[in-house]
Amino acid sequence: ANGNSRTDYDEEETENIDETSNSKLTPVKEVLRRIQWDPTLPSSDFTIIHYDRVVATLCETSFDASNDSISGKERQFVFALPEHRIKAVKFRERVIWDKEMRTDCVFGSMNGNGVTIDSVIESYDEWKTEQEQREERNRIRQVEVLKELDIFLGDMRVFALKELSYSLVRSEWDIESVNNYVKSVVALYYDARNERKTSRNDENYDIVTFLYLFSDLVALMPKENSREVILKEIEAVINRTIRSDETLKKNANRNTPALPELKESELEEKFVKGSGAGGQKINKTSNKVILVHIPTRIRVECQETRSLQQNRKIARKQMKLKLDDFFNGQNSRNNQKASVAAAKKAKTKARNARRQQQKKQKKE
Repeated sequence: ANGNSRTDYDEEETENIDETSNSKLTPVKEVLRRIQWDPTLPSSDFTIIHYDRVVATLCETSFDASNDSISGKERQFVFALPEHRIKAVKFRERVIWDKEMRTDCVFGSMNGNGVTIDSVIESYDEWKTEQEQREERNRIRQVEVLKELDIFLGDMRVFALKELSYSLVRSEWDIESVNNYVKSVVALYYDARNERKTSRNDENYDIVTFLYLFSDLVALMPKENSREVILKEIEAVINRTIRSDETLKKNANRNTPALPELKESELEEKFVKGSGAGGQKINKTSNKVILVHIPTRIRVECQETRSLQQNRKIARKQMKLKLDDFFNGQNSRNNQKASVAAAKKAKTKARNARRQQQKKQKKE
């Protein structure tokens, strides 16, 4: 039991904590004192998440645990433990105080947003039900995302992705480990692409689409603070990839060969009556141009304007572009323009997806 009175819990100090609740996080020692001396709080339902002194891993210890490892006169472990080693406090399965997230749901300070321990206990069953429902939705969505990622990576690499993700979730992460995690996942993508020998510009397997799916998977991770850092790193990789693609396109444009030269001797030209909207000038005059390139048998038809001479010029421009596609393939002007447009579309898609994820996370 915690005791039958709260005489040692200074009510005046509580008022001071409430006055500053919006400006700074309530110190963990005040949270522990509240649990210790408030007779309405069952101390056995509280645990402390803290760093181990030797290996710097996270441990979870009951609030009532006795002190068998820290020197000194303090008999209760949580009060013998130095404050800087305490990361969080939990009521059953819910975190009610978190130093990194600046959350305090005991006194309601900072990101506790006014929620206090009394309301936490009162609404705990409802919170637990919502958590279970959210976890179930996340599991279903996770299966869906992994199936889509399997198209990019294959079974073995999806398994490797799961192992990397579980390892990161289980460990105490830092910026370097997040960067290495994202790099490892991107490496899995490129290994799969090289094995599949997919073109760099294949829209069905491009890196931006893969990273967008990877972001969906990361958004389902349980740790909110690490999740946000990983999503930002993925977004940075997407932006670097798109900038790199755009640079390649610009350099390619500088080296684009001139359009093929048209020799009139290699062209077969006919003028026929037009059709469609435009009145008599179109339907009763032979101003439609049919142009055939004899060596390649490429055919162009032009009825852009009412003027025969303008249609002849336009037909020759169209013929040059078709011959450019025929002789230069991916390096042709049309294909380069299409690649730039695809890169812009992918960038917009990734940005919109990121915004949708943020909105969805705020709602949840």
